Amino acid sequence: MKYRTLSPMQKNQIVEMRKAGMKCKDIAEVFSAPCSTISTILNHWKVHRSVESLKSQCSRPRKLFERDFRVLCHAVSSNRRHTLVELANLVSVSRTTVRFYLRELGFRNCIAPKKPYLNIKHKADRLAFARAYESWTFEDWCNIIWTDESSFETGKNPWQIRVWRKAYEKYNWDCIAPSFKSGRSSVMVWGAFTGFDKSPLIIIPLDKSSARDFVTIVYEGVLSGFYFLYDDTEQLILMEDGAPVHRSSLPLQWRHAHGIEKLFWPANSPDLNPIENVWMVVKDLLKHHSRPNSKLEMIEKI
Repeated sequence: MKYRTLSPMQKNQIVEMRKAGMKCKDIAEVFSAPCSTISTILNHWKVHRSVESLKSQCSRPRKLFERDFRVLCHAVSSNRRHTLVELANLVSVSRTTVRFYLRELGFRNCIAPKKPYLNIKHKADRLAFARAYESWTFEDWCNIIWTDESSFETGKNPWQIRVWRKAYEKYNWDCIAPSFKSGRSSVMVWGAFTGFDKSPLIIIPLDKSSARDFVTIVYEGVLSGFYFLYDDTEQLILMEDGAPVHRSSLPLQWRHAHGIEKLFWPANSPDLNPIENVWMVVKDLLKHHSRPNSKLEMIEKI
């Protein structure tokens, strides 16, 4: 005859019934269990003061004590780039054991996402930006001309960095791989859009990178068209990052002469610009094509 497994709550009830003076035979009848099972539960409780499963008490002893857990947690939290070998040497166990216990603590070894480096001033400026525009509506943001340049490089193969982190720590400052501005470029493009329209994708030749060229190619060639299409141009606000060409005197004079208002933009904050999502889509689509070996091939694919 098969008997159902008793739950921890039922086992505790058996203990309480016995304390109240009930006989094992009577308790067995209440739970439809053999007397031997009731006796085993009561004897186990007398020895261990617990109704926890006997099987769990006989499981393999843990290789790490509470102190080792604290050491591991402190080590990966203070240096996210520790290797398994370093952590294993720290608590004198194997790499497999370290990986197992780190998973118990909620840590996974993940690739660090690359994000622009932010110092204290950058962070303060980003907070000021968020507070300045927190009351803006969707319609307000649609009147922004979002602009940006992007470079497409041939044969690019970024180095991936792995860090120890928990699921919700992906963008913690010590879990990311800071990216710094690089002078390398293959093909430079410029684009813009608002909530109602978009510009053509402009290829900027590398020998046309001066401020005067930028005004001619971008401002006069494309940007002026946005303002020509709108009846109420006073509502349009230009968004540009802090690139040197945007801050030089000629673009500044052109914007002033045409009454163009600029949006305050915190430094090193490309992630706040929605046009970055467009570049990501374009670069992702390029991955599905054969890798271009020259600038001309890259321009054709873009």
